[in-house]
Amino acid sequence: MVRTLAGCFALIALVGCPGRDQERDRPRAAAVAEIMRPDQLVGGNIVPQSHDFPVGRADDIRRLFENDVTSYPISVVSSAGTQTQFVNPNPVFIGDHRFVVGLPPHMHVALDQLIANLDKQPAKAPSTYEVTFWVIEAVAAGETDVPRDLAEVGPMLQKLTGLGKRRFKSLDRVAARARDGAHTKLSGRMMYVEQTLSAYPDGIELELKLEVKGTWTEKPELGPSVQTTLQLPLDRAIVVGDSAQAAASDGAANLLLYVVRAQRVD
Repeated sequence: MVRTLAGCFALIALVGCPGRDQERDRPRAAAVAEIMRPDQLVGGNIVPQSHDFPVGRADDIRRLFENDVTSYPISVVSSAGTQTQFVNPNPVFIGDHRFVVGLPPHMHVALDQLIANLDKQPAKAPSTYEVTFWVIEAVAAGETDVPRDLAEVGPMLQKLTGLGKRRFKSLDRVAARARDGAHTKLSGRMMYVEQTLSAYPDGIELELKLEVKGTWTEKPELGPSVQTTLQLPLDRAIVVGDSAQAAASDGAANLLLYVVRAQRVD
């Protein structure tokens, strides 16, 4: 009998006491349960999802995201501790009636409700805009000179006093009319432009790629270019980029200015 009890005690020592092990592991399990992902603490998991919307309502969809209707909170862990910040998601359009966006699941449901309500509101006819591009040479000169063919952007050029006195010359000009949301390609004598236009209440957003081909380099196909996205006020010409070029034929250094202007035509 003594031998049997000794064997039992040895077995218990080897295997351990189940009841005591469970009591010991409970605090550890509770601590693990308290560790959660930061995006689960506030806004929930972020899930990308596509949404269909009525054709012709892309502008209304953009306004939903502009007005912070779809913003959601997340927890951000930094050296200062855990902070709550709001994320403003941007939709990615994949056609004239569908877009993809990342949101917490419950917000996708709410977004579908908002989109369904668009059918109950009269659709606005998409606006048409005329967008004009210039490539303008600006050569150092004794006096500022704006020729007659640049009169429509002359007031803007006269204000470029930071460049010093310049003699301006139009090298190329292209223009096209485009509707809200349209992707347009333009080619001129030496300029190639791709643009995607999005209309907003206070102007337009232009996703722009502009390339200039000329004879001032050994490889004209590798001429200067600019690629950007910008907010563009209506009826006002602005310089969206510039590049320094080799000296002109008279020995004066010059710049190339890339100028754009948008006007509503309907």
